[in-house]
Amino acid sequence: MKRLFLFFSLLITLPFVSTAQCVKQNKAVPESGETLTYAAYFNWSAIWVKGGEAIFSAKKIGDYYNYKVSAHSMPKWRWVYDLNTNIEANMKSDMTPVSYSSSTYEEKKNHFEKITYAGDKLTYSYSTDQPGSDKTITVDRPDCSYDLLNEVYAARNLDLSSFEKGEQIPFDVFFTSELTRIYGEVLGEETIETRNGQKYDCIKCVANSIPGSIFDPKEPVYVWVTNDERHIPVCVQCKFKFGYIKVYLEDVK
Repeated sequence: MKRLFLFFSLLITLPFVSTAQCVKQNKAVPESGETLTYAAYFNWSAIWVKGGEAIFSAKKIGDYYNYKVSAHSMPKWRWVYDLNTNIEANMKSDMTPVSYSSSTYEEKKNHFEKITYAGDKLTYSYSTDQPGSDKTITVDRPDCSYDLLNEVYAARNLDLSSFEKGEQIPFDVFFTSELTRIYGEVLGEETIETRNGQKYDCIKCVANSIPGSIFDPKEPVYVWVTNDERHIPVCVQCKFKFGYIKVYLEDVK
């Protein structure tokens, strides 16, 4: 099972990143930093229950941007799916990725990942708390490709108005030791109200789900982001193997 972290990171980047475009300047995240809090609600029979939380934080330190995410399943639902993950990434001011690392406890196992970038190459390392599980590979990195977390912040800086409605937008993301290509498109504008009653003017997007993950490959993923320069993800809706999930923005600082 792919990590629940996908609910909070990969999903909110699906419609944005074209392999034909690279971003070179950050406009989405203030240099003073930001913190975004999300909650995931799962469809349990006829009711929606809060099954997970995630906090994204970003700030500029010198010539680098530092990004962090902590995500976990709620204690009362860990008998269904038990997850706790901490992820950190760094990016240069020109939006070039530098590094990525994660420490994840999932379903009674610990997983550790690390990515370092060097020009058109990246080195990926993986290990668990089981002897003999370590592996390290070095692969070519296509232009405008990123790891999960650096992808989130690169994606938020693209000009969505440059894409035609219904235009297929491909992007490549490095996930669990391989590059995955996903396609998304912009659907239009819509106002979204979150669970706490806050309303946002948004751009609605859609993308295909990820083959081999916990998502239903026959069902699309819908994403709403703020219709402004920051493109803050507000809501995500999709179907996965156990039912439906909606991820809502709860707080912005």
